[in-house]
Amino acid sequence: MFRKLLAVSALLVLAACSPTPDEAPSSAPAEPAASAASAATPAALVQNNVVRSVSSGDNNKYEQGLHYERFTNAQGTSSAPDKIEVAEVFWYGCPHCYSFEPYLTEWKKTLGPDISFIKLPVMWNPTNEIHARLFYTAQALGILDQAHGDIFQAIHTNRQMLASESAQRDFITSRYDISTEDFDKAYRSFSVNGKLQQAKNWTARYQIRSVPVLIINGKYATVGTELREFDQILAVADELIEREREER
Repeated sequence: MFRKLLAVSALLVLAACSPTPDEAPSSAPAEPAASAASAATPAALVQNNVVRSVSSGDNNKYEQGLHYERFTNAQGTSSAPDKIEVAEVFWYGCPHCYSFEPYLTEWKKTLGPDISFIKLPVMWNPTNEIHARLFYTAQALGILDQAHGDIFQAIHTNRQMLASESAQRDFITSRYDISTEDFDKAYRSFSVNGKLQQAKNWTARYQIRSVPVLIINGKYATVGTELREFDQILAVADELIEREREER
């Protein structure tokens, strides 16, 4: 039954980034974020750790299997136990992640103090890994808030693929107050290498098969055949967050 659901989902999905061998960003820029929003939706999580039935609570608007999936067993989080974690799984090379970003930025402003929002770069292949390394390097250098949007912009608007260490070094050192020495030290640091391994582990545990996707407290994924727009994905996330609050 679940495999049939996935097949239907694949037909209905309008846009998503999925893993392919030696995947690399397209040389063509993405559509502007606002105009692309209504055309994007995440594809399905796959394999054995997702609940297969379709159900909904009496007071819930969104249905399992149609708007989200629930893992059979909670997969855990990287946040404090008193926080409800929302993890955005993304890839810098994904045009739909780029289009989702302004919606996500505004939505995060509405989240309560009990929410821990994190970004998790997907780790499918070497191209994902080098972009993930850039993410964690910017984080280690203390410039992630500035650089995150700039990286998306460079790839999808300026056609800078940033798919090599040298290209990433030039990008960071030419735009921010970061020396080549400091960049190189952070880029291959124990901390960054450790976070890359953690991202790889979370990608596997959450069975990520497309991005963007939101993982709610290690229990739910915003994946379903009826997801159509970014605003709908965020509304589903809001409802799942409320469920988690009610269970505490």
